[in-house]
Amino acid sequence: MNKKNKKILIMSAPIGSGHTLAALALKEEFEKNSNCEVVMGNAFDFIPGFFGKFILQTYLFVLKHCPFLYKYAYQWGNKETGSLWLRNFINGTMAWLAEGYLKKLAPDCVIATHATPAGIISSYKARHPELKITLVSIVTDFSIHRWWVCQGTDAYFLAADDLASIDTLKTTNIYAYGIPVRTAFRRQYDRLLLRKHFAWPNNIKVCLLMGGGEGLLAMQDILLAAQKNVLTNIHFVAITGRNTELAKELKKDFPQLEVYGFTDAIPELMHAADIIVTKAGGLTAAETITTNLQYIIYGPLPGQEEGNAAYLVHKRLAAVAHTPTELFAELKKNSIFVEPQILKTQRANATVNICAKILELL
Repeated sequence: MNKKNKKILIMSAPIGSGHTLAALALKEEFEKNSNCEVVMGNAFDFIPGFFGKFILQTYLFVLKHCPFLYKYAYQWGNKETGSLWLRNFINGTMAWLAEGYLKKLAPDCVIATHATPAGIISSYKARHPELKITLVSIVTDFSIHRWWVCQGTDAYFLAADDLASIDTLKTTNIYAYGIPVRTAFRRQYDRLLLRKHFAWPNNIKVCLLMGGGEGLLAMQDILLAAQKNVLTNIHFVAITGRNTELAKELKKDFPQLEVYGFTDAIPELMHAADIIVTKAGGLTAAETITTNLQYIIYGPLPGQEEGNAAYLVHKRLAAVAHTPTELFAELKKNSIFVEPQILKTQRANATVNICAKILELL
């Protein structure tokens, strides 16, 4: 490897799809630079596979069946005292498990798109002060959980410059460049051609129902209520992600419904549609406001989704509905007015700007 080359390790965690998608967006951009060697990492790579699978399944079970437990854990973890001992124990243990991998890889820079890998590298740097590793945290929400705040973090990249907890970050290197999204979301599409490709008439509104990679959205409730309300001027399209059971149920109960499972065509679908009803994950929000979709958040989950939703509604980037009745009231409205500065920040090619600034820091 040429001495001028920089080895960059981008680390995420498989807790939701957004953190990984942000990492992929950054990888895509860094690889355009011939002076970068990019390696993708995953915090779960350092623990036994069965244990990682158990954590993920437990996380999804709690979100689906008892979200109040997640809310309690999220709020407890965000307090100034009380939970940091647990965070430090987890991060320290995983840093110890990752020791051999990190020594062999010897990255110049580690970019974390999730708080756990940020904590792992923070602990690793504390153990090895002789190593010169630049630690960069990409906060992929419109709020900052306290577990993101780690010693040894050289720079934070945030979704916006007016986040409520920004004063908790212990560095002067704070950059509000938006959340990184993949190139496909920033392309200029011919909307009429896209709609023709999807066989969507131009005289109706197309509404995407999307529950993230795990399909966590009450689509059946929405569609049943839509049938009763006879919303004939709206064409619903369901995107169920990896939730194959949901896809089967929808096809059985609503034979005329257009259903997509896990698909790479999300950017095209979003640029061609008029409305999206979805969750309030940070990446989903960033991708949505990069397009011209009317954004309706349905039943935001406790924790960061509630924080994201509150921020987005305050900035008039989205509306929130908790019931089908509230949703249909929003569907009848025109497109939501968007705060121009926030929109400008997200659409000003956040991915490119973040990568350029990181290379400058290096």
